[in-house]
Amino acid sequence: MHQVRAAISRYVELSDRAWSAFEPKWKRFEFQKGELVSQAGRTEDRFGVMVEGVHKLYHLHEGVEHIVGFSYDGSWTGVYDSFVAQRPARFELVSLGSSAAYMIGYRDLQEAYDHVPGMDRFGRLILEELLLGRATREIEQLSLSAEDRFLRFMERSAHLLQLVPQKDIASYLRMTPETFSRLRAKAV
Repeated sequence: MHQVRAAISRYVELSDRAWSAFEPKWKRFEFQKGELVSQAGRTEDRFGVMVEGVHKLYHLHEGVEHIVGFSYDGSWTGVYDSFVAQRPARFELVSLGSSAAYMIGYRDLQEAYDHVPGMDRFGRLILEELLLGRATREIEQLSLSAEDRFLRFMERSAHLLQLVPQKDIASYLRMTPETFSRLRAKAV
């Protein structure tokens, strides 16, 4: 459970009293390889912090996975737009191997926003971070060459090369697996 408190502490410091009221709301969920964590068409009712493994977030269009992100140790996991809006998800979230996350339900988090000092600020700050990250990704996808997208990925997330299939990273970077392999060989 220390991973949850550490993740929240990146945004706000909760007193021990506030944490003791908030901590029981988080539940541990474990997933097997290939298991859907969240399914398109269903409203996301939980959001969490990864403690083991990797999740892949993607949109399925005409049988093709368009990968938009990965969750891994210490990062957030869930289909956040569906969670916040409480509308059916457009994305699927799947476990790439055995994984675990501590997750909180929508109502529990809303209650924490109202009753746990500092949590409303946490909600605002995490939303700001996710929006800024999304904007940066969109600009990179629209304006950078495949090689530059690859280099930015290596600067930020090289560790994922050991955790995620190359074809999935290629999809995330919007390039063919062959282009990804060529760029990876060139970087080594």
